[in-house]
Amino acid sequence: MTDQQSELDHRTSQPSRDAAESRSSGASAEAIAAGLKFVFAQRREAAWSLGSSLSPESTAWVTAYMLARLGEIPQHHLCFTQRQKIEESLDWLAQARTPQGGWSFGGPGSPDDADTTAWAVTALRQHGRPVQQGALQLIHRCRRSDGGYTTRPEAPENITRSSAADVTAIAVRALCAIDATSSEFLAAHLGSNTEEGHGRVGSALFVSSTLMDWEPCMAPWFVVNAVRQLVQQEAEGTWEQALLLRCRMRLRLQSAWPLAAAVRRLQRANGSWPGSACLASLCASGNGSAVRPGEYFDEDGVLATVTAVSALAIGDQQPGLYFGSDLPFRRL
Repeated sequence: MTDQQSELDHRTSQPSRDAAESRSSGASAEAIAAGLKFVFAQRREAAWSLGSSLSPESTAWVTAYMLARLGEIPQHHLCFTQRQKIEESLDWLAQARTPQGGWSFGGPGSPDDADTTAWAVTALRQHGRPVQQGALQLIHRCRRSDGGYTTRPEAPENITRSSAADVTAIAVRALCAIDATSSEFLAAHLGSNTEEGHGRVGSALFVSSTLMDWEPCMAPWFVVNAVRQLVQQEAEGTWEQALLLRCRMRLRLQSAWPLAAAVRRLQRANGSWPGSACLASLCASGNGSAVRPGEYFDEDGVLATVTAVSALAIGDQQPGLYFGSDLPFRRL
């Protein structure tokens, strides 16, 4: 083949690749729009909660998580009314802060916890809202000697005080600081399903997804390497696939593209994705309510939908040219 023929083949094949990428982007835009419509329809009195009776007190945690994910959506995907609703929800979240300085997963009178507080701090920052020092101090007090973070600084006897990987990952993001001890803790516990531990959500991919949201170059190479190995595996359930897609998009892996198409196919007619998140342990109010590990607590698919929408939106911002990079954590 001559150089001229090679150049001609390149020029004629390029439009077809561009057209394929354009169709994929258009499909994602439609899926994102439908997903956002569903997400905002589930909002009640400026906040989100889970439809399941398993976690009736979870409003602060769920609202913080939703706002953190919505903060990743490019503005052109959001209409004026939706942006207004986000601001109202941010006001609600700021006002939900307790007199102790943080936020609580439980109902009124429940002690603050590092997990809910860290997600609230992350959500407020995502939207340019101020963060109070008291909230950061609470998270600091939940650090353990093994480098991990536990849910509460002084937990009741029936609530574990052990470090949890998912709490540690979001605490590090909220504090914008990581040291060798915390890095080693996360690398050691990354592959273990938190359903067997003491975190909020039973998913190892939930921890990896949170790690991939840290500031660029914050995660040590061996932690990123551990995530990279973990996300080579396939995932079951919509929640898990959406988290896996987020990780692959952040790592700029070519396998993200077919997974994005698979995730889009799972979207239901009402714009939602089926909920499949599992509750890892009883971390709500410590009142002895019968919450059993492994039960689904996202019946309406609110968490799954906003996670899938944000993952697809991340993909829209990642040019295909850069996928497969040898430097996965150096973002654009």
